[in-house]
Amino acid sequence: MPPRKILYFITKANWGGAQRYTYDLATALRDQGHEVLVAYGTPGLLADKLAEAGIRTERLSAVGREVSLGRDSRAFGALLTLLRRERPDILHVNSSKAGALGTFAGRLAGVPRIIFTAHGWAWNEDRPLWQKALIRAIAYITVLLSHETICVSNAMRDAAKWMPFARRKLQVVKNGVRVPAFVSKEEARMRLAPELTASMWIGMLSELHPTKRIADAVEAFASLARTYPDLALVIIGGGQERTDLELMIHERDLASRIILTGFVEDGARYLPAFDLFIQASRSESFCLAVAEAGLASLPVVATRVGGIPEIVESRKNGLLVPPLRPDLIALALTEYLEEPDRAQAYGAALKERVASRFPLERMVEETERIYS
Repeated sequence: MPPRKILYFITKANWGGAQRYTYDLATALRDQGHEVLVAYGTPGLLADKLAEAGIRTERLSAVGREVSLGRDSRAFGALLTLLRRERPDILHVNSSKAGALGTFAGRLAGVPRIIFTAHGWAWNEDRPLWQKALIRAIAYITVLLSHETICVSNAMRDAAKWMPFARRKLQVVKNGVRVPAFVSKEEARMRLAPELTASMWIGMLSELHPTKRIADAVEAFASLARTYPDLALVIIGGGQERTDLELMIHERDLASRIILTGFVEDGARYLPAFDLFIQASRSESFCLAVAEAGLASLPVVATRVGGIPEIVESRKNGLLVPPLRPDLIALALTEYLEEPDRAQAYGAALKERVASRFPLERMVEETERIYS
């Protein structure tokens, strides 16, 4: 593809899956000779990392995650002004709010190519029925207004096949994974929880969000704690559920064995601290954390939701369980604890699968093809 001017737009510049995706594409395509600009609403680590990488950014301060007619109108006006000033060849929007605002503004501004990446369908979350219906309608309009919609897993595409006249726009480009700069087990443990004396660590790398069902992992661990006194659970990540989780941990008298580290920058680097890995989500689009755990050769227990089964093949390179079943998470962990050779073999097999199927270069190449 000849050099193009690409404008990425995302609602929040924190550091989650959508932000890492935006960073990886922006830096890779800039390095290939394209002119890149990233616009965002709420500031955060993504903006800092883009600045360090020499990527031009622009903050649209009116853009926020919460729905507000007045603020959203100002955000739309600011985005439309930016598009008319910059005149990009490609507008690539990420997340629900940025998608809805960006595809509409892009059409009005006459942007030649508008791409929307669906990083998750919010109607899969635990919400009232009226909210799910409204979210479905907005997502449908967003897909219709885009020229192409990228789904980060087959499961994401399949979940949107109900959309009339939109199926041809749904293109699957599975997430690519940048290999973390892993540190040693000793260094990782000193960084995350130097006070822990347990020799066997179960780990999580997750935002403390209701969809991630961290409480199910805590419940599973609590059921194993007496049987395995040398076991600990360490959870890397911050979020809105921290206070509730701390209370839950305290009520089970496990504060010395379950550690909430809070947000850790480049947290995937410290995955070697763990012996086993849990992903307990009730909904996922792809799940970078599971892929990164695979690159760290960790035996994984994960829920059979969204794109996770496209990474983990149960009883070939990991163990999958239904969501909302902490008892089955505990059973799978027990299997690993009682059969360490099988656990090690699954971890090695998952590393091979992730490295071969989900390289970052493949994602960039396939996305660039959709831009053409």
